[in-house]
Amino acid sequence: MKTLTARQKEVLDFISSFLDDHGYPPTIREIAESFAISVKGAYDHVKALEKKGYIRLGENRSRALELLRREKPQRAAVEIPLLGSVAAGKPISADENYSGSIHVPSDMVRTSPCFALSVRGDSMKDAGIFHGDIAVIEQRQTADNGEIVVAMIDDAVTLKRFYRENSRVKLMAENPAYAPIYTQDVKILGRLRGIIRKY
Repeated sequence: MKTLTARQKEVLDFISSFLDDHGYPPTIREIAESFAISVKGAYDHVKALEKKGYIRLGENRSRALELLRREKPQRAAVEIPLLGSVAAGKPISADENYSGSIHVPSDMVRTSPCFALSVRGDSMKDAGIFHGDIAVIEQRQTADNGEIVVAMIDDAVTLKRFYRENSRVKLMAENPAYAPIYTQDVKILGRLRGIIRKY
């Protein structure tokens, strides 16, 4: 059995945990959403896991992952601060008042400083992020194109997909009902690490 890269182990742990929690495997899109990467990126990781003998990928079905070998997932919980709300829609005023803390899986945050925000609105629904979700955010001031970020514009905070253009930044919704936000003055507060949803 070939050794896994750190990211491949994270993906394998996610698949194992998803199976434990739901009783069926995640789709490629769900893997992509969990890691805030493209569907192709998630597919490449899954194919690498298959090549190394950890999973089998079925054909022509959306939930066709079969786990062949299970590595023990890192499921210990860590406590991170919950800092109010973030708009998945129009920007809302920033409210960084500490409003408690939540426990999240340690493999979601690893060693990065993280915080959590409640999601309001539906502009990121096509990325699998819904009103009422808790967004786990890695604290950082930079982002790569295509990453989902928490951004501050004029003292308002929003959750969007980030793209840097020639002389401006585009913050893109994942819902065709919302127009992109174009700005030259934006502050990145962090990038999405994962979503926690209560049913």
